[in-house]
Amino acid sequence: SQAVNADAFVEFRVLGKGGFGEVCACQRRATGKMYANKRLNKKRLKKRKGYEAALVEKRILARVHSRFIVSLACAFQTKTDLCLVMTIMNGGTLRYHIYTPWTRRTRAFAEPRAVFYTAQILLGLEHLHQHRIVYR
Repeated sequence: SQAVNADAFVEFRVLGKGGFGEVCACQRRATGKMYANKRLNKKRLKKRKGYEAALVEKRILARVHSRFIVSLACAFQTKTDLCLVMTIMNGGTLRYHIYTPWTRRTRAFAEPRAVFYTAQILLGLEHLHQHRIVYR
């Protein structure tokens, strides 16, 4: 495999933000394939002692290959950020679906919808357990 850097991607909108950085939708220039680029700010990682957690996350994402969990496509660093380029899952986060107007009105998911999301979470956890990433 050849070295990848930020120039290999076109970045689009921000999908989410966290304590160490943000996740943006991006497209690989060579293939047109869409990904999510998690950019972790090096200064924030150092200040909050987050480097070890970032490396563990990278190792786990590289090992995981399940349709219920994002996986690592590639990783690189820029002058300011560590970048984890992952498969992108369209449809939003579970948090988005919990807090949308139709669920706030009813205060809960309908049972079939709750079963659907619960099954997906369990299948993802089962995969992590089978690969000795999560225990119990």
